Amino acid sequence: MQKEQIFSASTVDRAIEKALAELHMDRDAVSVEVVEMGRKGFLGIGASDAKIRVTYEVPDAPKPAPAPAAPKAEAPKTAPARPQDDTPRLVKAAPKTENKEPSAPARPVAAPKDDQTPRLVRAATGEKPQPVEAEERPAPRPVVKVSPMPQEQWPEEARAAVQFIDGLLEKMGVEGHAFVTDQSEADHVRIEIQGPDMGPVIGRRGDTLDAIQYLTSLVLNRGTEEHVRLTIDTENYRVKRAESLERLARKMAGKVARYHKPMTLEPMNPYERRIIHSALQEYRGVTTHSTGTEPNRRVVISPEGGRRPVGKRPPKAQ
Repeated sequence: MQKEQIFSASTVDRAIEKALAELHMDRDAVSVEVVEMGRKGFLGIGASDAKIRVTYEVPDAPKPAPAPAAPKAEAPKTAPARPQDDTPRLVKAAPKTENKEPSAPARPVAAPKDDQTPRLVRAATGEKPQPVEAEERPAPRPVVKVSPMPQEQWPEEARAAVQFIDGLLEKMGVEGHAFVTDQSEADHVRIEIQGPDMGPVIGRRGDTLDAIQYLTSLVLNRGTEEHVRLTIDTENYRVKRAESLERLARKMAGKVARYHKPMTLEPMNPYERRIIHSALQEYRGVTTHSTGTEPNRRVVISPEGGRRPVGKRPPKAQ
């Protein structure tokens, strides 16, 4: 059974934290739809809280079992008179034992076979059922082990990018260093950041890491004619985040296909939205599209065949 609740707070993030704390649920177990972004106002005048609609699933309540019917009272039967037994109760003769045939030895339990269908079902169908295939799930992404590229092979732009990142880490008070990995290509530079504590570098859901990547990309492509792609990662965060988003996408798609009701995910950056679209590209029964403007652009998962919101139609030509 699916339930919805409205939560409000000064910001959307605080409203989500409030909802998860009151519902005692993880973020992947709920679907969040932003109802109202909220306004700060001017000097506190005209301010309004942000509102979100949280959708979550609760187990159905078990139906009460019907009460057993009370047995009908029968008239007492008069027992026939029994002859008086003069034998003392303590020395009464033991009851006679009947000669029973020795029980047959227990049959050994056969080892389970591949076909676990009950025998009655197999007999009724008249054919051997095929094993049911498990739901196909994508294999977990392998952990990427990166190794540094020899510094003499670093492009000049990559050297400037690494120097810029090391300076940022020093300003942030984070112990660590950056290097160009051996997975880099001519048009795609990959940089890894290593250190004892990369939590401040990643930030909340990778916001800080994305900001570092954006600023470093500006430094990398400064003064170059062709745009060079840049990817900055640490502790395999990109792979772990992609797996988390794919699980969330499949879970929300299953609810949409089950309840035939569209669901709107929380705002995401273009990279994360592409992961959602790609994960559900071949998912039966649902379609995806993006709505809103940056930085509050979100992915909407809709039932297949449902109507997507469109803008105003142009007037017909007369």
